[in-house]
Amino acid sequence: MDFLAWLLNPEPPIATIIIMFFCMGISFLNSSINRLLTSKLVGWEQYKTMQKEISEYRKLTSQAIRSKDKKLQEKLKKKEPQILNMQKKMAKPQLALFGINFSYLFIWWFILLPIYGINIVAYIPGIGGIPVIWWYFICSFLFGTLASRLLGIMPIE
Repeated sequence: MDFLAWLLNPEPPIATIIIMFFCMGISFLNSSINRLLTSKLVGWEQYKTMQKEISEYRKLTSQAIRSKDKKLQEKLKKKEPQILNMQKKMAKPQLALFGINFSYLFIWWFILLPIYGINIVAYIPGIGGIPVIWWYFICSFLFGTLASRLLGIMPIE
């Protein structure tokens, strides 16, 4: 059996490992681009500061609504345009990244589906066989979370 045939084998464990590496590469590339775009378009320290301010604002808003504190609600209402402006500025890197993320669909459509189809590519004890689409999403979630944590990209709270 030649190397290419072995590499493109749609059976576990080769398919399991190939898809894991595929997801790992895409996740770290995506997180790195996100970090770079955030640094260039917003500024990393400013981004973290805005995240904290928005988180605090949301916390105070929900607290004011729960306690029916009209005075605090009015104070927060005055700060709302500033918060919306921050959110808009923070969304720019994600909007730029959206186009790049769309290109991953082509990778999925033209590489993974033709090679693996709907075959079982992984086995999880107690669950059984996992088709390629579910295995891809499981790996993407896992490595996306790991990449964002390792690169210091925190989700907006």
